Amino acid sequence: MYRSLLFIICSLFSLSQLFAQRTIVGKVTDCEGAPLTGATIIVKDGNLGNVTDENGFYKIALPQELDDPKTALVFSYFGNETEIVPIEDKDTINVKLREEHVDMGLIQVEKPVIYLYPEKQAEISLQVDFKGHLDFTYPPYENGWQVRAQPDGTLTDKNDGREHQYLFWDGKMQFSKEQTTYSSGFVVHKDSLVAFFQKYLPQMGLKPQEYNDFIVFWTPLMQKNEWNFIHFRTGIAYEAISTNIVHPKPDTEIRVFMEFAKVAKPFDIPAQELSTPQRKGFTLVEWGGAALEAVRFTVPHIIIKEECPGIEKYPTRCIGPAKPFNPEKI
Repeated sequence: MYRSLLFIICSLFSLSQLFAQRTIVGKVTDCEGAPLTGATIIVKDGNLGNVTDENGFYKIALPQELDDPKTALVFSYFGNETEIVPIEDKDTINVKLREEHVDMGLIQVEKPVIYLYPEKQAEISLQVDFKGHLDFTYPPYENGWQVRAQPDGTLTDKNDGREHQYLFWDGKMQFSKEQTTYSSGFVVHKDSLVAFFQKYLPQMGLKPQEYNDFIVFWTPLMQKNEWNFIHFRTGIAYEAISTNIVHPKPDTEIRVFMEFAKVAKPFDIPAQELSTPQRKGFTLVEWGGAALEAVRFTVPHIIIKEECPGIEKYPTRCIGPAKPFNPEKI
């Protein structure tokens, strides 16, 4: 009887050791101590992982086979540098993730075009104050353009007498980190780009000829990407790119500058609010854009997957690495 009882006790002890888990807890913050929500923590070379809650806290229960001082946790958050930390003998591991340094370099500002619609024929001078270096202009830009404009938008260059539909320029400029950090926007699949532009460009004041010109220029370039993040600069926000000095001064200016970047998957971010301006009197319309190599976000953006092996699952979704879902579906 005694031996049987001893055997049972030893067996239970062995089982408890077999299934014993060490729980590691901690907090993930940025360098200023602000909690990072949705930061990912995974066991290096393993399938176990979790994400931080709204206060930056996380918890991972290590099975016995991974409870080794050499086992390391990988901490990552979109826009921040990844940290790899050996667990050693710790039960609490707090980590500060430094902001990732991204050198944007010079960005090509593509095809800003300017349409002019006076109420009656008018002699118009226009200069572009671009925050970078002009590469190409058409008609040739000689300290500005001097044109004769018709109400239908036809422009005659006073230097050579040729007719034009619009004034064209492009160039390169340095975008700052602040200029490529977004709190809203759209994520659009390549097959929805045309419908997306047909829906939103008129909301920003562009008429068929103008938004069709936009569509045929940008869509072929953007369809090379499966998914694009898109954000528009309109009104005063466009002045971070350029301003126009026009005589006589337009009564209405409608300016739309699109910034976009390739993203691997759709992600959840608030949709950008857009306003519809009214055309009154002498109207100037301008559109352009730039393809960005890297973008950042000021709000949590969480990828949504159907299957998340090794990641904690929730009733309606599972949360994985915080990368770039608000996919625009037309």
